[in-house]
Amino acid sequence: MKPAGTSRGRRVRALAIALAVLVAAPTLLAPAVARAAEELKITLVAPLSGRWARQGQLKKMGAEMAIAEIEAQGGIKALGGGKIVLREADAGDSVEKAVSAAQRALSREKISAGIGSWLSSFTLGVTEVAERLQVPWFTLSYADSITERGFKYTFQSSPVSSLQAEQALDLILDLAKRNNQQIRKAALVGDNTAAIVFFFKPLREKLLKAKGIEIVVDEVWTPPLADATAIIQKLRSTQPDIVFYGATNFPDSIQVLQKVKEFGLRTPIMGVGAWLLTPEYVKTVGKELLDNVMSVTAAHPLKGQEDFVKRFTQRTGEPFMTQDPLMTYAHVWIIKEAAELAKSTDPKAIRDAVTKLDLRSGPAASALTPGRIRYDERGRRVGATPIIVQWQGGEPFTVVPAELATRKPVWAGGK
Repeated sequence: MKPAGTSRGRRVRALAIALAVLVAAPTLLAPAVARAAEELKITLVAPLSGRWARQGQLKKMGAEMAIAEIEAQGGIKALGGGKIVLREADAGDSVEKAVSAAQRALSREKISAGIGSWLSSFTLGVTEVAERLQVPWFTLSYADSITERGFKYTFQSSPVSSLQAEQALDLILDLAKRNNQQIRKAALVGDNTAAIVFFFKPLREKLLKAKGIEIVVDEVWTPPLADATAIIQKLRSTQPDIVFYGATNFPDSIQVLQKVKEFGLRTPIMGVGAWLLTPEYVKTVGKELLDNVMSVTAAHPLKGQEDFVKRFTQRTGEPFMTQDPLMTYAHVWIIKEAAELAKSTDPKAIRDAVTKLDLRSGPAASALTPGRIRYDERGRRVGATPIIVQWQGGEPFTVVPAELATRKPVWAGGK
């Protein structure tokens, strides 16, 4: 046998190397192959039927607008220009239906992230499903309890109800003082949905008492409200200086407002949430009754967002923009930015990317005050503060915070 270092052995090795180079050459010489575009599927679980359907429809408009803008800008670049695909699921009019909708949506196909489901009571149930299936979930719902359970996949973009109650009370007292009015008596009137419960709780238990304000009416009901007459009679007989009002579904809230009009009640009203700010109220009760009614909400168009709002109204035909489409628009953009960072459609990778986000510019940050998107360890958006909106001339305008307000607040009604 000849040793390996012979001339024949060297020729064999050289041939083998040459063949290997020829085999590898097409790969080495070819340009880098672009990543195939990968779709990112998200689900919106919101009431699309029943008494909260209007809010679900508005949320859908915001999501679709964001998706169209992202697509127009080339999609998700880290996914090869992949598109966002929206899967809607109807939360209906009960917690059970909302939970079933989430389970169906998250079980049928791979969903990278979810949004919803408007009513805090629904969101509490839906986020249980998302947490179990490890899908990041974004919500505008207010209830403190949503982010008090130690969940890792829930992200709450609104200021929680207890914070909104404290700041809304301070605003009312300041407004009254500047208009030479005193608030000594208050009424709490609302349903028992989770966000309203968490808003009223600190008012009832400590905030009003600490300000020396007596609660003269405390009326809570389970939707739907059968008859608002007795509630309004109590308001008329006790004459509170302010009514904190939280009727989350349209038929209930209209019934109360119509009774207010019928009985000629002029007590200032501070609502809780964006349910009181949809265009249907003007059509139903008229701008005269609505004018000067205020509501504390998590988001509403701000000074400097005029072009953005114009794009929305032109696209949808809506007369103005409210919290529901605005917040959902921001959520879609947050998911997009997380996918860019994660370079993946995997739900866990996107969840981990969300915890690292600190957006201070771009569509998501610009949509929400104070212009920053970052979530703390509980999943609450850092710096989220409530906005006070007031009906003026048949349209709701931001009146607080002052630096971003589109109108000045007006005190009206009372004694």
